[in-house]
Amino acid sequence: MMGENDKADETVERGIESFADKAAEKEIRELTDFENAIDETLATGYLDETLTVTDSDGVAQVLPVLDSEPISHLVEGLEDIGGKANVYVHTADGVVALSVVEYDPETAK
Repeated sequence: MMGENDKADETVERGIESFADKAAEKEIRELTDFENAIDETLATGYLDETLTVTDSDGVAQVLPVLDSEPISHLVEGLEDIGGKANVYVHTADGVVALSVVEYDPETAK
């Protein structure tokens, strides 16, 4: 049988899980909105001058991230696209463009 403390603990746990779920959903929406904005801006050609990094096939890989994301997301994204990317970071002050010319997970270990 559950005591009062157990019930209170369970209620707190559900509240924390709900808050975490809502925060994760908000971040996913923000990232999706930012990715869409970057895609739309890329389509206009406005960012062409900032696309200084290309892969071995000559493709300018683009990686949009939020400044609220853990750095591990950036590293995973770089690994997924081969270690070179034009990174756009959404911050409270605007968008920052970074050129990552080489990230090699083998040498990072």
